[in-house]
Amino acid sequence: MGAYWILLITVVVVILQSSFFNLLGMKRITYSRSFKAASCFEGENLELVEVIENRKMLPVPWLRVESQFRAGIIFRGQHNLDISEGQFNQNHKSFFSLMPWTKIVRRHHVTAAKRGVYHLGTVSITSGDLLGINSSVLSIPLSGKVTVYPEPMEIEDMSLPVQTWMGDLSVRRWIVEDPFLISGVREYREGDPLKDIHWKASARSGLLQVRRRETTADSRIKILLNIEDHEQMWNTATNPDRVEHGIRLAAGIASHLLSLGMEIGFGSNGRLADEPNERISIPVSGGREQTQHILEALARLELNRIASFHDYLIQELEELEDRQDILILSTYMSERLDSVLNRFKEQGHRVQIALLEETFEHQKEASA
Repeated sequence: MGAYWILLITVVVVILQSSFFNLLGMKRITYSRSFKAASCFEGENLELVEVIENRKMLPVPWLRVESQFRAGIIFRGQHNLDISEGQFNQNHKSFFSLMPWTKIVRRHHVTAAKRGVYHLGTVSITSGDLLGINSSVLSIPLSGKVTVYPEPMEIEDMSLPVQTWMGDLSVRRWIVEDPFLISGVREYREGDPLKDIHWKASARSGLLQVRRRETTADSRIKILLNIEDHEQMWNTATNPDRVEHGIRLAAGIASHLLSLGMEIGFGSNGRLADEPNERISIPVSGGREQTQHILEALARLELNRIASFHDYLIQELEELEDRQDILILSTYMSERLDSVLNRFKEQGHRVQIALLEETFEHQKEASA
């Protein structure tokens, strides 16, 4: 009879403690995590701070914290952190035991290995009783994120055609038409102001002629990046290495020329993370804010196209209001692209093309 009562009391105690911890175990448990920096560049190290606190007199026998990160953030040698990595995501799992009124602060040292926007997402916290019979789950949405900019390519690492083109732009950095310097006449083009028409020369030639003006100051450049890795690409780049090379190349060119005081714009037929339907076209401008604006767009750029590069160029041409230098970064050229780029030239834009296939191979040979 004694054994029966011992067994009965044991069962009752087990049930009571299970109900007790299941009811109160997750009460007044707080959790937070945040990056110490809002942004960084590829390859840089940063700190992720994780805080978990038990704000009550009741201890928590065990607590499991689970979360998911995009692949591309590398956690280095953290105690009590089990990481399962996949191609696109990594799952994190940690176990804790919290005494009453206890606060645990963990500092994770991580490396931003790949450009992109990394959201903290949702953390799942599971707690249970002493024997693990019952458990309760709490999901905590987190709003923090870190933006990892692409590493800008150094000037000396760029292939010769791009270096030459950039050197030419640097020399011409303050060149625009001067209204007081006249160097002859030329045929009228759509968009020329009527005040520039040379009526006597028009009467002699039988065609409208306008005064040709000398150039003296300023240069405006727009970088257009094609995320298609080949002409027949459907929606997503299947060979992204060359396009990623183009992203770092665009970051390097924009950062360098903006640091010289030039005005730079950027556009691409890819999609932006968090804004998949937003067309990427940053107007030409200058200054430190423009550098950050372009780098952020390159960080958020996904290798899923919003339109073919041909169609993107046509829309870009329709929206250009003044003459600009255009730098095309593309893995390939075709008759269709040549045709639309000729329309750019006909409207007075100066077009240069850097084939990413060639610049990528040049960089590989240089680093070998």
